[in-house]
Amino acid sequence: MKTFIIVGAVAAIYILLVIVKLMKLNRRAKEIALRATQEREMQPEKYDDPELPEDGTLSLHDRQYIACGANLAYLHGDRMDTLETDGDQDEIRGMLRREWHINSRDKLLTNIDWLVNQGHRVYFKPIWHILTTLPVREREAALAKLQEEFTAKGDEISVDLYASNISDGYKHLREEASCFEGKKCKLDALTWDLGRAINLCRWGYDAGFLSRDESIAYIRKFGKELLHNYTTWTNLGENYLMGFAMWSGDLEQLDELHGAHCDLLSEDSSPWVLLESR
Repeated sequence: MKTFIIVGAVAAIYILLVIVKLMKLNRRAKEIALRATQEREMQPEKYDDPELPEDGTLSLHDRQYIACGANLAYLHGDRMDTLETDGDQDEIRGMLRREWHINSRDKLLTNIDWLVNQGHRVYFKPIWHILTTLPVREREAALAKLQEEFTAKGDEISVDLYASNISDGYKHLREEASCFEGKKCKLDALTWDLGRAINLCRWGYDAGFLSRDESIAYIRKFGKELLHNYTTWTNLGENYLMGFAMWSGDLEQLDELHGAHCDLLSEDSSPWVLLESR
């Protein structure tokens, strides 16, 4: 009788070990599948757009995609009617090292991947939802719970700081700059992420980290998503400003960025004016 019990116990332990191993394998398979999905999303899609001419000229659509990153390109004084920014390669590489900690192709692609698949909008969206849907008395607890969720994932951002920056930035842009007017206006900070990704693609090409075809393929992918998301250049640019407001909390610098935003909407040489069909 004891022998049967021992055999049964050993068999049960063996079955349990097999189940645990299968669970680990299943979890590992899911992780691999998720990573593969993210890598596929990062890859430029195959579009029917014509190849980029060797002389650097851009089609109407390509100029629109480049213009989706105009908020940042304008501040850097970059040319916006060609893939090239017309910047000196050594200076661009130095800027990438200082401002983005990028000194190789791998680090460039890592930064672009983060902006495209995560970015600051993953913080903006839930915080904005709390600020705009919950009564004031419930917001503190909701923000604290959100902080716990991010902390559990190893994310060290301050939800309270971002919430304060979003609240102050939105109020400032609404009251001082009359931003986000109209029923069709979106507020999601997508331009803050993808607009910067577009500029990284251009600088990456100028720095020699990306090929010509790689750079324009990525830019087309990100630009199409932005043009699909917004109906006006105004709203597209406002979401760059909102992302900056959340990230920095610097209202004085936000005013400077808004001034550049207004220039892009009014100057005859601006791509937003030249591409007024948007």
